[in-house]
Amino acid sequence: MLIRRSNLLVVVGDATDAWRHNADAITLSLAGIDTGDVVKEAIAVCGRGGAEIFVRADKAELRRDLERSVSKGLRGVVLPQVDTPAEVAEAAAIITSLERERGIAPGSLQLVVLLATGRAVWDIRSIIAASPRISQIGLNEAGLAKSLGIALDPAIDPFVYARGRVVVEAIASRVSPIGMAYPLGALPREAPHAEVHKLATNSKNLGFKGALWPYPGWVAPVNAAYTPTPELVTWNKRVREAFAAGVAAGTAAVPLDGKMIDVPVDEWAIVVLEMAEACAKRDAEKAAAVQKLNR
Repeated sequence: MLIRRSNLLVVVGDATDAWRHNADAITLSLAGIDTGDVVKEAIAVCGRGGAEIFVRADKAELRRDLERSVSKGLRGVVLPQVDTPAEVAEAAAIITSLERERGIAPGSLQLVVLLATGRAVWDIRSIIAASPRISQIGLNEAGLAKSLGIALDPAIDPFVYARGRVVVEAIASRVSPIGMAYPLGALPREAPHAEVHKLATNSKNLGFKGALWPYPGWVAPVNAAYTPTPELVTWNKRVREAFAAGVAAGTAAVPLDGKMIDVPVDEWAIVVLEMAEACAKRDAEKAAAVQKLNR
């Protein structure tokens, strides 16, 4: 189960303290960076807190960005403006070559793909199939709006269909869809904890598994929104216990607090409890990394 609830986008030059924000992942923007040594140093620094480290590869500078970024300690690459399956295949081929040259386990680097055009949304199935490296996929909503000639209005969500298609196609292909509910997905900004938590919860309920954004203040509410609450964990443990008792008694449906518990409810309880356990494990990994630094 992939736990990458929060992915914090930071410019390499401002990345010194990014590891302190408790993000599950950090993506480095290479704007203004000319040497691979600076990128490698940033990868090492940002990984101190246990975050997975990605780099954002500019479409116009793909080979250059990959050549100065692919190194040990990197988890993968974000492709922010994908339009065709061929672009994914090209990035994957370059990464494969660099893995071989630099002694990195073959196939270990992942791709996070963002769709920035109507054509890309239409061709999402072919794009996902272009490389097994893809672990997450979402929309570059600002880019998509520009490609479609849409003037974004916080009161009107133009991407209901596009978001729904991303969720359905991604999950059907065993890839994690990522995104933030409107309007913060298309018009990101600093926002109060409660607002971010509400929209991240909406995103989770739409089927998304996490989000990528440039604001440290979003990390805590997004992590919380995608982590099952103690109350939800307690309820689903009771569901499993009640259903098991019912099966032992020879029935496939049992009452619990005025609700009927049957096979689909029990199966969903299993998912929730596995998610809670995986989130706890991920948080423990990050905490252990920080504790190691403080020794």
